[in-house]
Amino acid sequence: MGDECGIYYRPDVADAVVGRARRAFWFRLASTAISLGVFGILWAIWPATFADWAPWFIGVSLLTGGTMALLDAVRWIRIQNDVGAVRAGLALGLNREGVLIGDRWLPWPEVGSMLVKPGSFGSSARLVTTGRDHASTTVPLDLTDAMPATLDSVVRVLSGGRASVDLSRLD
Repeated sequence: MGDECGIYYRPDVADAVVGRARRAFWFRLASTAISLGVFGILWAIWPATFADWAPWFIGVSLLTGGTMALLDAVRWIRIQNDVGAVRAGLALGLNREGVLIGDRWLPWPEVGSMLVKPGSFGSSARLVTTGRDHASTTVPLDLTDAMPATLDSVVRVLSGGRASVDLSRLD
């Protein structure tokens, strides 16, 4: 390892994650519509057999499918928000003097904390770096080319032990 390390955003990963979320949402809507259609057709073809049960089947399908589609939509929106923060190029630049996060340069003595927060409900795990001035900068780690433990090792080495990445929330 040299005296500097660059961690880069991966737009290809970001595009793939958004694509999966979008497909999951539309698949959920389509499968709900198909279920409703099947129960509706069965009710129309054999009304005597399905008259008592069809409204329940339709109601349950609509409720569960609609709820899951709403959850998929929320995941898709959260992923899009993460991807909106991604721009091609450097996410983190580290060297023996300090760390560059986005447009913010922090010398190692000015780094207050570096914490990885796990992703929730579709969002990426985040590296939250707080300076001694209490200003924070966030990087969506799942959209970069670095793993949290590797990042911790690089920070410890390049800072000379003055800083580390708190990975305790990932447990």
